[in-house]
Amino acid sequence: MTQDLEQAGLDAVDRFINTWNSRDPERWAASLNYPHVRPSPAGPILVAKDSVEYTSGVDFNQVVATGWDHSEWDYRQVIHTSPKKIHVAGQWSRYNVEGNVIHTNPIVYIVTLVDGSWGIQSRFAADYAGDDHDTSGLESRAFRLIEDFTSHLNSNNVEACAELLNYPHYGIGTGHLQEYLEPAQFTGTENKVTVTSLQVLQAGKKSSNAGLDLIVQDDSGKNEFQAVVNVTVRDDHLGLQAWSVLDPNAE
Repeated sequence: MTQDLEQAGLDAVDRFINTWNSRDPERWAASLNYPHVRPSPAGPILVAKDSVEYTSGVDFNQVVATGWDHSEWDYRQVIHTSPKKIHVAGQWSRYNVEGNVIHTNPIVYIVTLVDGSWGIQSRFAADYAGDDHDTSGLESRAFRLIEDFTSHLNSNNVEACAELLNYPHYGIGTGHLQEYLEPAQFTGTENKVTVTSLQVLQAGKKSSNAGLDLIVQDDSGKNEFQAVVNVTVRDDHLGLQAWSVLDPNAE
């Protein structure tokens, strides 16, 4: 079962990059699930409610004008799996016709099963810093941020939690999104969360993606979950931009 899910995740991201290379906006949009969002550290964060809205914003001519010929994976790896959601970390590069790299992007893909179809619900960008850039400072700050957020969450300090988010803030569901446009909308939870492992998946100059193993205690007891978190420096504020949680033991 796990092997089948891993292949489903890889197939979904391969379909994403292959349809991108086709230069066909409708085919590319069909590789996604909706509503779709791509959090990032800069610029407006847009939500496309369906493929028609997404396609209307695609301009391949603009990308071709940069010298782009095609894109290829540098790597892609399944991080977490469940029957309806899969987390995949990947990095692609754009090449010109001479075969030279003109752009590189590390990213975590939230792959979901909606209406019987696997597609990418969200893409968590981690800006490419280059092989020579030291990202350890941002990684350490991201670790502390996640630890502080968890501590405040368990103390039911909702206001402190809200201050550690960047807005608009997104929780990625399966076929739906949780959206917080401002701090007053964040309500917290009565559940207790313990982070049992935390690792940096990708890091750049202004954004980082982390993978977490969690234990969540609620009225039913303790349950294990896995998550990915997107941390950004947005408008000079370090904050949690988006997150996705799955249950690896779900049937």
